[in-house]
Amino acid sequence: MKIDDIQIIPISIDRSEVFKIATGASLAAENVLVRVKSGDIVGWGNGTPNSVTGETTESILSALVRMKEHVLDRKIVIEDIWDELSAAFPRDPSALAGLDIALYDLYGRSEGKKVHKLFNGDNNGVLTDRTIGIMSYEESVEHAAEYIEQGFKALKIKIGLDLIQDIKRIQGVRETVGPDIAIWVDANQGYGVEEAITLCDKLVEYDIEFIEQPVKEDDLRGLKKVTDASDIPIMADETIKDHMMAEKICTEELADMVNIKLMKCGGFTGGRKIVDVIDNYGVDAMVGCMGEVIPSIAAGTNLALSSRRIKYADLDSHFMLSDNAFTGLEFKDGKLWLGDTPGLGIEAIMDKIEKYKMDLEVAI
Repeated sequence: MKIDDIQIIPISIDRSEVFKIATGASLAAENVLVRVKSGDIVGWGNGTPNSVTGETTESILSALVRMKEHVLDRKIVIEDIWDELSAAFPRDPSALAGLDIALYDLYGRSEGKKVHKLFNGDNNGVLTDRTIGIMSYEESVEHAAEYIEQGFKALKIKIGLDLIQDIKRIQGVRETVGPDIAIWVDANQGYGVEEAITLCDKLVEYDIEFIEQPVKEDDLRGLKKVTDASDIPIMADETIKDHMMAEKICTEELADMVNIKLMKCGGFTGGRKIVDVIDNYGVDAMVGCMGEVIPSIAAGTNLALSSRRIKYADLDSHFMLSDNAFTGLEFKDGKLWLGDTPGLGIEAIMDKIEKYKMDLEVAI
């Protein structure tokens, strides 16, 4: 089995509303789709521009065009391809993620298996949260009530710009949804160390399951100080981009948990490398997303199903879009369920892909 063809397709889909976090805001989700073909079998993936890796739509396009030259007509041995490309393109993990996810979709289809089944996973569904961006108190509680009505059983609240207002918003959401809904909090690097410790102290009474990335990604000493001081578990997000940092976080106990995002770590292969580390140390994880479309959301779902150490999933970015160009991922009873198709469990809607295709020049 070899790679016969690779198509690289940039798309842009409007969000349903402006999505705001501590590091910025956006009204559209740009992604670069990757379509890999071997014989009559096709696999899909996507790379997503984001501020964490510093990649843009244009840089992902450029990197994928160059990656294509490395792998076209090669026999598909996914980990060997990943090792080679991660070394050759160290600054392009989201581009690599797009290709890697597409290769796993292709391989799973060729084997007649879901990707998670390649790792002995079971499709019991994956509980996902629904994220509330940074907005007013009134909007926050309205959104919380709406999402619970839609069937979500976990909410993630974005904070990081105003400590007092953030605490009030979290209090309001807890009072609105009651005690049985899980609440997660994500500061996106928004606080200094002392502010973060104060935040943790104030939030204990609201039964918060964990707090993500309270301090700057490179402030490892500060991250550990907050982790040691907090009665609420602390999760590293922007700090962890690969399995090497996962090892450091685990050995030095810099955080209680880690957030695996396929765009940060180079796709499903990179995610599995982090899983190997946390399995070894007995550390729990969440699989997250960053403005992604359905192929990588389905890949994250398969990753969650492949490991018992992945206890949480923040796989909701496709719910925030005005439309989707793939089918097969169903939301029911608070969980994501994969479709019947082998591979990632999804199918492309070609008319919609054409509709949202961007006309961009590729600079190499």
